[in-house]
Amino acid sequence: MITLSLSKRLMIALLIVTLGYWAVVALLTIRDSANDVYEIFDAHLAQTALALLHVSDPDDDDLHDVPNSDSAPTFKEIFKPWPDLPERLDNAGGKNISAAAALGAVAGRESIHSLQEEYKEKLRFQIWDGNGKLLLRSANAPAEVLTKQDGFSETRDETGQVWRHYGVWDRHHHIHVLVAEDHDVRHRMVRSIALHMTSPLLLGLPVLLFLLWFSIKGGLAPLGVLTREIESRRPENLMPLDETTVPGEVRPMILALNELMQRMDHTLLSERRFTANAAHELITPLAAIQVQLHGARSAGSEAERLLAMNQLQRCVERGIRLVGQLLTLARLDPEDALPDVQPMRLGEVAAEVCAELAPIALQRDQELELRVEPDLPPLSGNADMLSILLRNLVDNAIHYTPAGGHIDIAFRSYPGGLLMAVSDDGPGIPVEQRERVFDRFYRIASQDQPGTGLGLAICRRIAELHSALIDLSDGPGGRGMVVTVFFPDDIAMV
Repeated sequence: MITLSLSKRLMIALLIVTLGYWAVVALLTIRDSANDVYEIFDAHLAQTALALLHVSDPDDDDLHDVPNSDSAPTFKEIFKPWPDLPERLDNAGGKNISAAAALGAVAGRESIHSLQEEYKEKLRFQIWDGNGKLLLRSANAPAEVLTKQDGFSETRDETGQVWRHYGVWDRHHHIHVLVAEDHDVRHRMVRSIALHMTSPLLLGLPVLLFLLWFSIKGGLAPLGVLTREIESRRPENLMPLDETTVPGEVRPMILALNELMQRMDHTLLSERRFTANAAHELITPLAAIQVQLHGARSAGSEAERLLAMNQLQRCVERGIRLVGQLLTLARLDPEDALPDVQPMRLGEVAAEVCAELAPIALQRDQELELRVEPDLPPLSGNADMLSILLRNLVDNAIHYTPAGGHIDIAFRSYPGGLLMAVSDDGPGIPVEQRERVFDRFYRIASQDQPGTGLGLAICRRIAELHSALIDLSDGPGGRGMVVTVFFPDDIAMV
């Protein structure tokens, strides 16, 4: 399928509209001119008959009412006897000339002056007395009566030519004047008017095409500048385009393109950051695995080999955990909106997470308690992401709470939304470091628990996607830590 360019579409559309407008104006003008021409000729025909009547009977001083003329004929009737233009030109000179020159030649031959020269041959009259005796006639008039009707009428002669008549009697009904006019005079006058009006339009068509092309080309020039600017850019250049120099119709497209480039820049930055973080963080566990493998191979006793294998297993587990956290971040970073949003019950999500992590808490002799307020309204969000959020918070609480400690998970309504709180009996986090622990790969120096420094960063990102707020505070009695997540009313279906 061939797709036309924007300039060609505009050119064709403007040409069609312009020609259509010209055609409508020309038809209306020719129609009005035809009406005026026929009224003028009928008035002239009637006045000629009255003048002949007055000359023939000077005593007749009565005022004669001239009836209204009939409506003008249709375009088909006017232009039907018009010979074909190419044939006329060929018969006239046998020369090949342009269409514009042809119209000019025809217009010249059908000029008003030429019509005046031929008019005397197209007009005839008869004067009859009351006894039906022909008193006077023009040289081109027949001896037979032209028409038996008074007023305006039309007849066709033996050659098929249509004649327009006007008949009038004197006061005493002694003199009858008939005046006839060849209908072709009127037709030729209307055709002459049409030619004189349309020939300048057709002669100006090439000029119109040039002006349209020049105007469209100039109007679309900013698009060419924009195209060249985009083509000259390097792939890594995602700076926004200047929307102030483009036409208003193109500005929405430029703004949308700039927004797309910003999202692409954000995505590429996230990918580069993920690659750099993954390369940086995977070096340590891989190096540790290499060391433990070397230790296991060079162990002098079975006990040393088992110790090295245990260390190797912990390094592999840390590497697996790190890769899993990195993949989670890579999936969350490009998201601008929540995917797969659906209503859910936070209590049900929390029950699944607690059932999954309860065996780990039992191994550490910890008490894991889940409290869900009755009739808690559902939450609109992504169930998988909220499950990761809660799992990270509970897993952190289990790892940093000493044996015999207590971990509490509570869900309750709150003015303006829903509240989720996870509290533990661990060492807590110093106030000055509570904001930094949300940074990626940041870990408190005094911690001895294995980790990647990505858990709370993932939690904050999930909270942001749900328009929620996450906060760290001291536990009851100043011991431990409470992580609070507040979900506002726009996602809590209250």
